[in-house]
Amino acid sequence: MNPQATRNLLEEFNINAPHVTEVRRLLQTLTRQDAGQHKKTYMMASAGRGEGKSTICALLAIISAKIFHRRTLVIDADMRRPTLHFLLGLPQRPGLYDALHRIQPLDIVTRPTPISTLFAITSGRPGNPGEAYLDDEFQALLEEVRPKYDVIFVDAAPVVPVVEPLLMAEHVDSVIVVAMAGRTPLMLVRRMRQLIEPILPKVCGVVLNNAVEGLPYYYDYRYYGYEQPLPKRIRTTARSSGASAPPSVSR
Repeated sequence: MNPQATRNLLEEFNINAPHVTEVRRLLQTLTRQDAGQHKKTYMMASAGRGEGKSTICALLAIISAKIFHRRTLVIDADMRRPTLHFLLGLPQRPGLYDALHRIQPLDIVTRPTPISTLFAITSGRPGNPGEAYLDDEFQALLEEVRPKYDVIFVDAAPVVPVVEPLLMAEHVDSVIVVAMAGRTPLMLVRRMRQLIEPILPKVCGVVLNNAVEGLPYYYDYRYYGYEQPLPKRIRTTARSSGASAPPSVSR
């Protein structure tokens, strides 16, 4: 990914932007749904690339820290095609790879951001991405950071092409699935559904990007932006035991 083509979400954050409002709603839904369950760690999952997963993950972390005033950590666990260092304007390394392989200690790879309550662990830069992930070390890292933060978001690689996200999912509290309307092939979604079957109880919600049809209204704004109007929307649904899903959220 070309860093010049990626927006810095911290620099361009606008609390009044429609997409910020919708991600706030998503975070509020998660907060209500998980009340009393002591859930802290959320992993973002998608079937393939280019579905907006990393941007939504970064926005959730920013809004959690800036608007909800929670001590928040966001981890770029996609060491094959990392994105969060672009979105947050941070160096890529040292990062998660260095912590998992004990090249650098955790306090060195955990970076502060311009928001005092937001911290990030970028991906690092592994030589061989296929050998970058260490499951036991990742579990130990989450156990170490869990007491230090109010909420932790993990941006994982797409589920269908690689195995790491399914391993990571065993160590988080909840999984949020992201799909792109009109772009994610149905066959790919079905394959993802098969793959996540073992961790399906952890799936707490679905975010549908670029949803245009079937919604009662829409905001005119660019996808992940707001300067040049363009009708795009997000639709989210959440799972809740003993209750029906909350109303869809349009974006």
